[in-house]
Amino acid sequence: MIHEISEYLNSIERQRAKIFATLENAPRDAWNWAPTNDETNSLFVLATHVIGSEHGWIFEILGRGAETRNRPAEFLAKGESLDALRAEYERVGNETREIFEHLTEQDLSTTRYRESHGDVSMRWIILHVIEHSSEHLGQMELTKQLWEAKRD
Repeated sequence: MIHEISEYLNSIERQRAKIFATLENAPRDAWNWAPTNDETNSLFVLATHVIGSEHGWIFEILGRGAETRNRPAEFLAKGESLDALRAEYERVGNETREIFEHLTEQDLSTTRYRESHGDVSMRWIILHVIEHSSEHLGQMELTKQLWEAKRD
C-alpha cells in the first residue's frame, strides 16, 4: 500500500475507533437520547450514519460495489446493544482496508460519479470520508456532554 493511502486508512481507522469508543463509553441510557426533538441526532444514530456513509462512499462509489446503503434508515437507528453495530464497524472496516490495499497513486486522481456531488476524484472521496467522520465525532462528543449536563 502506498504511503499516502496508508495515511488515509490510518486516519479513517482512528476516527472509526474514536466514534465507537464514544458510544461505548456513554451510558446505555445516553445512546438513543437526542438533545432536541428536531434536527439533532442521538449517539447511536450518528455512529450508524458514519459507518453507513463510509460504506457508501468507499465500497459503493470508490470501489464500485453493490449499492446496499439505506441512508434514511440510518437516522432511525436505535440501539439496546452494540453487538450488531460493532459487527458492522468491523465489516465496513475490512471492506475499506481491502479496497485501499489495491489502490495506486494514479487511482487517487481518477474520478467517480455520484449524483449528489457529480464527478469527484477518489482522493476527494477519501478526504470527504475523513472530514465527515470528524464532523460527526465532534457532534457525538457534544451530545454526550449535553446528556451528562442534563443529569446534573
